[in-house]
Amino acid sequence: MINTLQSKFLNVIKEIFPDYPQLIVEWNDDIRQLMINQEDFQPSQSLKAFIVIMDRLTKEHQLNIEDLEKWASNYKSEIRGFVLPHIRIIEEENAQYSLKSNNRQVINSLLNQNFVESGSALLFHRLRETISKNEFDIATEIPTARIAEKAIEATAQVRSENANLKVKSHAAIEQWKNLTSQAITSMDDLTADIFDIVSILWMQQATHKDQMIHFHTDDALNLRRIQGRKQETDGYQSSYRKKERDDIMKRLAALTTIWIRIERENLRFINEDQESFDEIGRVQFNPLFVVDSVTVAYRGEKPIGIYECSIRPGELLSNFLFGSQKSSGLLALKTLEYHPTKQKYHKRLSRYLSWQWRIRQKSADYLRAYHIGGEKGLLKVMDLEVNPRYGSRIKEQFEEILDTLQQDGIIKEWSYKEKNIEQQIEQERNWFANTWLKARVQIIPPTEITGIGDDRDILLIDDNDYETVNFSTMLKGMTQTETAAAIEIIEEKGVTPESIHDERKKRGLTIVEAANELGMSHSTLSRYERNLIKRPYKENLEKMKKWLNEKKASI
Repeated sequence: MINTLQSKFLNVIKEIFPDYPQLIVEWNDDIRQLMINQEDFQPSQSLKAFIVIMDRLTKEHQLNIEDLEKWASNYKSEIRGFVLPHIRIIEEENAQYSLKSNNRQVINSLLNQNFVESGSALLFHRLRETISKNEFDIATEIPTARIAEKAIEATAQVRSENANLKVKSHAAIEQWKNLTSQAITSMDDLTADIFDIVSILWMQQATHKDQMIHFHTDDALNLRRIQGRKQETDGYQSSYRKKERDDIMKRLAALTTIWIRIERENLRFINEDQESFDEIGRVQFNPLFVVDSVTVAYRGEKPIGIYECSIRPGELLSNFLFGSQKSSGLLALKTLEYHPTKQKYHKRLSRYLSWQWRIRQKSADYLRAYHIGGEKGLLKVMDLEVNPRYGSRIKEQFEEILDTLQQDGIIKEWSYKEKNIEQQIEQERNWFANTWLKARVQIIPPTEITGIGDDRDILLIDDNDYETVNFSTMLKGMTQTETAAAIEIIEEKGVTPESIHDERKKRGLTIVEAANELGMSHSTLSRYERNLIKRPYKENLEKMKKWLNEKKASI
């Protein structure tokens, strides 16, 4: 029966998606993998979408799934409309960007965008993370950081010499050594910003791997939206304060001191879109960035940093930023605006999500939950201290970071995966270690990332109820209750952030007092009032509804 049903499905696919022949191959293989009960196998997002819409149609119109060949064509537009946003389109690898005559035009164009193309290869991400957290070991003669991942093993070092720098006089060489001798102290989140900014500007303009671009300190300040004392007619800011420029110049100089080497005998450049790889031989240490025509800024006789220069990625880095091996994703420009010390955790989480979304793009597996604690949890990603003594403070800070990313459009929405976590926390003494650190959060990317406007469809398709290993279960095992729960739309029953806020004010209650009356945590109530929780838990909705109704009855 299943084989017959499988055949019917494929016939319907051919009829409804004649313009997407790759679906036949892709879905047929997915179905085959599901049929042999591979427990860890996840079908493509587009197949999940197809199954969900077919299930929805059978329930809404009392249709028989075995007769789908008879009725599917009647709902062709509805099926296509639901599935098409989830079909992965392989983009042209060598897409041409409109070249600008100078950085100012590029920057002014970028500042009108929310997201920008940035490097997202594993080595690129880990190098940036190493720089932001300053993971270089200063106990060694040359400050060194080792990057060891499943797909790559590399060494990064901070060196003051630069054989690629075209300065010939002894005095110039000594000046450069003085400039870069303290580079290790400048490895931080602002240096990681400059790493991103230089890479972004080079990717926007380079027409070949060895092309130099001009870089000026003011370019970085403009992309970080730092207000200058003068604005040009095109909107470009200039006349920055001394400290603002010094901070950038110092870190640009520090960035030029980083050298990298691949440790394994062969380096695999993985082409994720084409699911293939090329190998190159082992490479020696080479600079992260190559600079030329450097203008060094001085204060008295003391060098401060690089005011402007010509720059390009080194031989190794350029492989990940240009050509057939390029691996890029979308980075929120707001990431660069965050304060490098006061909001460093916001920066780190935003960069990490950008990298994760690129990885998850192939299967559109955007809603797989992230762990909070553990070696690969979000707290570790941000390098946020984990101390049970300050559990409440850490939890509040963590939620505030996600709330800020949501307010700034870097993420669309977030929520705890465990639906009753607040209740558990209230009832447990050691909740921080036993419950909260083990919890997970689901983070919905913005439309710019997913290309899907209605996140209810994303939630439906990514719901765990559909992560099944049996094809017949996928087709028939989704009950009406499960489907409704996956796409639950909160009906307006008098419970809104405004009504709760107004009622609380009328009663003269603080957030904590109202939360106690409601039987929920004050942080949850506060976030709900600020309209930061789009889908409240059903239990909390009932509590708020009851609270409002009790008040009405007493009037």
